[in-house]
Parts: sequence; structure tokens; C-alpha cells
Amino acid sequence: MRWRPFPVTLFDCDSTLTAVEGIDELPADTATQAEVASLTESAMDGQVALEDVYGRRLALLNPTRAQIRDVKSRYKAAAVPDAKQTIAALNHAGTEPWIISGGLKEAVSEFATWLGVSPDNVRAVDTEFDPLTGDWWQGETDPCYADHEHGHLTTTAGKADVIRAAVKTPGRRLLIGDGVSDLAASTDVDLFAAYAGVVSRPTVTDHAPVVITSSSIAPVLALALGPERVAELADSGGPHSPVASTCMSEIESGALHFNDTALARRFGSAA
Repeated sequence: MRWRPFPVTLFDCDSTLTAVEGIDELPADTATQAEVASLTESAMDGQVALEDVYGRRLALLNPTRAQIRDVKSRYKAAAVPDAKQTIAALNHAGTEPWIISGGLKEAVSEFATWLGVSPDNVRAVDTEFDPLTGDWWQGETDPCYADHEHGHLTTTAGKADVIRAAVKTPGRRLLIGDGVSDLAASTDVDLFAAYAGVVSRPTVTDHAPVVITSSSIAPVLALALGPERVAELADSGGPHSPVASTCMSEIESGALHFNDTALARRFGSAA
């Protein structure tokens, strides 16, 4: 039995394609950083609604535009193992990679481009800045945060709405993420896989049909393309052979945990 491939693979960004939470990386004193990180964790675990803490975190940090843009460097430095290679292999195989994130757009978009995701396939949260901050009278301004886009991506349950509105490519959709906002969006995709390689959240992993337990995100390839196609890539000797081999090796080591037994049987019969 062949595994039906997914023409579209959607990724969360923070704690999925990169090991950091972008807003938590903005500079602040120790006490503020700890408070912001606690709010982020509570929202990702589903203890509080994301919409109740999103703006509060940014108000506490009051970042400048340059500080937000600098998060892209932190994203790159903390990219999860095989992230860039996995995106490249998906593009090669004709599967459209997307990033649907509650992260800040100026940082997420540049990280996405570095990974190889088309700018047209990125959705994140826009920010507004106060032009009368910084040394604006000298023409050297680094304006401070004023507000953010209040939309679906700043709510716990809104990611599904973004996926429905943005993704027009026909065919099945695979979603990869780590937080409750990703789990909430699973109703509007054909398969949700929880990525637990950075943070394992029982509120998410206990309810996902399949969980990626390795730090490498390469096992996404087997879910997106099917085990047979990954084996072909591994044997091809081409530029995507190493990441395909990593995918197979990780799966053999138990990197995919199936909560859905029927899905596990289908995957096993296709391997």
C-alpha cells in the first residue's frame, strides 16, 4: 500500500523550525524575561488563551524595530536539526512548504526565506512602531513598538482560519507544530503531527495522531512524501539523499510515535 503524499506541508515556526520562542528572545531585564517566558509557556500549553497574553508580552518588552528584526539571527542560530534540508527536499518533491506562525512577521519572514520557504507562503503577525521614538529628530530612528496586528494568529483558535483563507493549493494538507494553537488547527488539515523535538507538551502530544520525538525534523519527509519516496531519495545519491537517509534512520530509531493505531498500520504497510 502506498502512502498518499501531501501537496502542502504547513509548519509552525517557534519551537518547531527553530528551538527558540521569538518573543522570548527580545532583550529585557532578567525579571521581565522570566515573566514573558512564563506567559509564553502558559499560552503554548493551553493554560491561558494566547489572546490574553500576546499584547501583554510585547508591552512588557517594548522592543524596537531593530530588536525585532534581530530575532531572525536567533532563529537561524537555533534552527532545529535538518530544518533547511527538509524544506529543500519538500520543494524538490513538489510539496509546498508553508509557515503559519504567531511569531513577529519581520523576523519570521526573513527566517522563512533563509530556510527556502516562499515569502508568499508565510503568515505571521505584523507590528506597528511609533515614529516619534528614538533619535528621530536627528534622522537616526529606531522606533519602539506601538501595537501589533490583532487577528487570528494572536488567538489560540485562529490558526485554522488563516489556513483556510491562505492556502489555495488543492489536495491534502499536513500540519507540523508544538502548541495548542496548532492542535486547535488540526480540524482543518488532513493530518496533524506534533513536533516534540524542542518541547514536549502533553496537552498536544497526547491528542496528536502522530508525534515526532526526534530533535531532527527530517521525519516530516516520510509523513509528507511517504516512506517509499523517501527511500528513493535516499538511494538517489542526489543533494537530498543525506536528509532522506537521516529521515529513515530516525524513524528506525522510533522517531515517529503513533497515537492513531489505524494510521500506524497504514504507515507501516507503506514502509
